[in-house]
Amino acid sequence: METTLTAVAEQALRKGTRAGLEALLKATLRLTGATGAALYEGRACVMKVGRPPAHHDATKKPGARNAALHIWPAPLTTSQRHVVARFNAFAPALLKAHAREVAQGERQARLLEAKLRLERTVVTLEKRRSRAAHDLRTPLMVIRGYVDMMLKGTAGPLNAQMQRYLERLAKSGTEQKELIDRRLSPLAPGLDDLRPVLERAFAPTPGRRRGPPLLTLPAQQPVSVKGARADWELLTRTVARSTANAVAVDVHLGPAPDASQWQLRVQACPGTPLPPRTESVLRHLAGRLGGTLAVQREPRLEITVRCPRDEVFAVPAHR
Repeated sequence: METTLTAVAEQALRKGTRAGLEALLKATLRLTGATGAALYEGRACVMKVGRPPAHHDATKKPGARNAALHIWPAPLTTSQRHVVARFNAFAPALLKAHAREVAQGERQARLLEAKLRLERTVVTLEKRRSRAAHDLRTPLMVIRGYVDMMLKGTAGPLNAQMQRYLERLAKSGTEQKELIDRRLSPLAPGLDDLRPVLERAFAPTPGRRRGPPLLTLPAQQPVSVKGARADWELLTRTVARSTANAVAVDVHLGPAPDASQWQLRVQACPGTPLPPRTESVLRHLAGRLGGTLAVQREPRLEITVRCPRDEVFAVPAHR
């Protein structure tokens, strides 16, 4: 019997709990000689095999809620009752696993449906983005064209005040075009927050005598940057390994002098050598991320990375 239960458990593990339930009922029929068997969870029949009597209704029998396994005809011999009792003790665990499997399947179905809805939403939004960009650029280009013509004197001579107004209008048109290109450009995958990546890369290593790196990170706002997460993780791990032997490491992340960028500065004291190959890798990664890399070796090693902010959805400040 124990061998049979082990085989049922393996069947459930390999092919799913429903296959395990069916194997349990078939094993019950084989060991008891019954013509039919059913598994009940409360008053609900989960599975039935064989040929139960047409007039039989286990849900109406007293105590049906306390037993999961029923066979027909009812067990008469001690051996049959022992098999039913042993399988009854095993069936609840299998039924619980089956319930979890069903719930997981329903959850996966809901997630798949939500994923499909999101994909349709993204396609719709992308079409709207493209149309909005086109509708905004078209009149703007016409305005800029007429302004350029007037500045060249096509419409007649201009006095100083008219020249000044048209130059301001041309500047505003250029800024508006750049804003449209930036806000309505196709979305590229970026990193929503660089801080957790830095915290993992510079986490203290067990067994080292030196203290943990000093991390100075913005506390109030997420640091959204352009570029793939994998590239950022590789860059930060490479910098962390390059400064691993330093006595003190200071990591500072904050706004760059250019308001459109973030600046990551890593200082190692005393100065540690930075192999040319490592510097080349860091420069390549910084370039892929749309940023720049600066390395200072004396009086201490200082690695500075400036990278563009990811402000696709940010509201621009009025000047």
